[in-house]
Amino acid sequence: MSIHERTENPASTGSDPQLSRSVVFFAYPKMGLLDLTGAQTVFYAANHILTESSLPGYTLRTASLDGGPVQTAEGLVVDTERLDQLAGVAIDTLLVPGTPTIRQTLGNHNALVQALRCASSRSRRTVSVCSGTFLLAAAGLLDGLRVATHWLVADLFERQYPQVELDREAIFIQQGSIWTSAGVSAGIDLALALVEADAGRDISMQVARRMVVYYRRPDNQDKWGTLLQSQYT
Repeated sequence: MSIHERTENPASTGSDPQLSRSVVFFAYPKMGLLDLTGAQTVFYAANHILTESSLPGYTLRTASLDGGPVQTAEGLVVDTERLDQLAGVAIDTLLVPGTPTIRQTLGNHNALVQALRCASSRSRRTVSVCSGTFLLAAAGLLDGLRVATHWLVADLFERQYPQVELDREAIFIQQGSIWTSAGVSAGIDLALALVEADAGRDISMQVARRMVVYYRRPDNQDKWGTLLQSQYT
């Protein structure tokens, strides 16, 4: 079942807002740029295909605690809405990017975790990319679940959240309304799976072809890390 919204926000991008599913990207300082934009591009590309097929698409919104410009870890600045301005919006999908500075983020942003917990409670599904899994765990959303995160922070995650089962191999995992993914570009794999859940395999495959990416990679995250490391030895 999809949750729909009506919006007249000119900063949003997507298909007909009367039919679209609202996807809110949860932005914060030093978030990973591709964690955010990889998934955004999947939904953006899906909108073109869905519109051509006269099917409901997505309204994409990027929100942060204070609104305004938010600088990513890579230095690019992203414009955002204030999260509290979306209080009346029915959120279909809440997506949380990761950050290479996850320790500092967790230590300095209790308000961020509280806001995430609140927004998730009124979302149909909550999604994390890369180390965004840490934020979901800190918000108490992952207890007893099996999850994925970036292989580089796997040891830290297991020490910090022993009540959560970490699958070190998975590219992405769905556990009910919670979806988590491995590092960085795995957010694209995850977003393709979300589109498939909403609109079917054919639409998702068309999106992958349009983006010139794999439709689905195997769950061998550790192997990916080993293969890449071998190129530098």
